[in-house]
Amino acid sequence: MNLYNQLDAVLAEIVTRWGIPGLGVGLVENGEITYARGFGVQSLATGDPVTPDSLFCIASITKIFVATAIMQLVEQGRLELDASLLRYLPDFRLDDARLPRVTLRQVLSHTSGLPDIDEAEYDELVANPEYDECAPERWMRSLASRQMIAEPGERFAYSNLAYDLLGVLIARVTGQTFEDYLSANVLRPAGMPASAFSHLAVPPERLAVPHLRTPTMIVNPIYPYHRADVPASFLHSFVLEMCNFAITNLKGAAGGSPGLLSPDTYEKMWTPVVDRGSPPFYEHHSLGWVNGHYEGFKTVSHGGGGFGWTDFFTILPERNAAAVILCNEESSARSRTLRAAVNVLLGLQSEVGTISWMIPVGQALAEGGIQAARACYAEIKNDPAYFFEEDELVSLVYQLQSVQKFDLAVQVLELNLEVFPNHEESLRMLAALKKGSS
Repeated sequence: MNLYNQLDAVLAEIVTRWGIPGLGVGLVENGEITYARGFGVQSLATGDPVTPDSLFCIASITKIFVATAIMQLVEQGRLELDASLLRYLPDFRLDDARLPRVTLRQVLSHTSGLPDIDEAEYDELVANPEYDECAPERWMRSLASRQMIAEPGERFAYSNLAYDLLGVLIARVTGQTFEDYLSANVLRPAGMPASAFSHLAVPPERLAVPHLRTPTMIVNPIYPYHRADVPASFLHSFVLEMCNFAITNLKGAAGGSPGLLSPDTYEKMWTPVVDRGSPPFYEHHSLGWVNGHYEGFKTVSHGGGGFGWTDFFTILPERNAAAVILCNEESSARSRTLRAAVNVLLGLQSEVGTISWMIPVGQALAEGGIQAARACYAEIKNDPAYFFEEDELVSLVYQLQSVQKFDLAVQVLELNLEVFPNHEESLRMLAALKKGSS
């Protein structure tokens, strides 16, 4: 069996064992798309199969497109990386005297100290979409009472909100809408003419809709969207065009054509700025990208997830290769699909790997409630087929909260704390949920 056929079999088994509705995977090697496959369905409601043309929301991978646009404007002399953010957004306000010291470089690398949007607020935002051109400006003005969470440049602190501000900045500097500028200057030059920044701008029959574990797997009752959050979260693309984006970046970084940026700018973007400490793929953050190493090879990547999607895009510059993973459900299965795909790029065998304990526990929860979930954990806790990490059930909790199953979310957090008594995120979330219900 060759490596591509083996990858087919491994990905199909991952889809089955993790209960994934739909998955798209693409590989690029030496300037060519060498693998593009779909598995499962675009929607459990329709049963339409995933193909390499199925459109997924790529979630936070959108941010590398935003960073590319910012660096194009830097190359043109229209922006300066070390200028204050307020030079370009003078009417942006926070309730914090440190704001004038925030620079574009810090915003790109998530070292600005700007706050982020919490999960409950995010659910509320995307469940009440706004579509008009003024939505980003209204969102920016609504932030005036917030405060920063760190000194500018002090540490890494991921902020979707910060990238939404970059979208406003791009519109201000170019005189175009964010969507129009990115489409003309990034998407089309990268061979992505059919990708778009809203689900309303793509053919509905090709749309891979988001799914949630509630704990039964369902299509998300809403289609998440808000125009103000498009720069952080809402580019829609598909395997073939994401592979084109990879090819364009690899050519540009090597000094070839077409390229979106100069080789010097790619080097700046792909040079680590701040430690993230999660190898192999999340070792550092740079200007819009995440840096790592896999099997000794440099990776520049970005992941995405939330609201019923998980995605990953990685480039291996030293191998002139790339991989894209697009999925319409939320779990850590992404790590297994990613490793299987990248192994093929390196001539290595793919494998299914272990399964998160969240999968059987969630299934038991759906079938018999929390007592069945506890019994399931007791049965599998010594089974080497499963892995047990403290954040796994938290993913399920977020999905339960999205559909307002707060009592069940509390029960799942309590189970997680029985297994991991000192897990700070579970303790924080449990306190917040109990406070909200009192």
